[in-house]
Amino acid sequence: MYYDMHSHILPEMDDGSKSVEMSLELIEKLRKQDVKNICLTPHFYTNEESLDTFVERRQKSLEKLLPHIPDDVNICVGAEVYVTRYLFNNKDLSRICYGDSKYILCEFSFSSHFSEHTMDYFNRLRGNYGLRPVLTHIERYENLMANENLVLDLVDEDILIQTNVGAFKHFSQKRRLLKYIKRGYIDIVGTDCHNPTRGNPDEFLKTINLIKEKCGQEYIDHILETSEDIFSPYKK
Repeated sequence: MYYDMHSHILPEMDDGSKSVEMSLELIEKLRKQDVKNICLTPHFYTNEESLDTFVERRQKSLEKLLPHIPDDVNICVGAEVYVTRYLFNNKDLSRICYGDSKYILCEFSFSSHFSEHTMDYFNRLRGNYGLRPVLTHIERYENLMANENLVLDLVDEDILIQTNVGAFKHFSQKRRLLKYIKRGYIDIVGTDCHNPTRGNPDEFLKTINLIKEKCGQEYIDHILETSEDIFSPYKK
């Protein structure tokens, strides 16, 4: 069984699923791709909403979906956290990590240069909160994709990196991502699915097989092992 480490399947939560029915359609698509461990990571815009309000909304959405989740599907509840200075007004960030883990999925402005300012945010998450940052969809950050030294800085700082399976449809991104996988920079994958056409789960196995063909089984093993380490199942 595979892991989807980034999705917007929770209904009526963000710009993702608009209903329980759509959420179940997305889950069924993932099941057909042998993805039965699914992380629910709705957007948390820290500059727009308090942590308490976000968690309360997420719980209400989860309660709508929980009774309908198939018995053979495991879920992990987290968030895609847009990191701004407002995030650090909170004393405890454990409620927006992946389940009960210490891993937190982080998003930044796509134009970020990953300067000292951004690195300071990573350092505060680790040093002040004891968390392990996971950078979401590396392919969205042009400066990272174009500058391998910046990626190495993140790797050296023990920051995990996630990519979306749909990114491999684009030739230029595919080449760079496969190179980064071979060099051990990318740790987990996700669909980032929002609806049946955006972040389509049907691409999952195709991407896994591409990585296996071009990079080798050991890289699939690394992705699976890292996902298992992060995944913290919700007790339904």
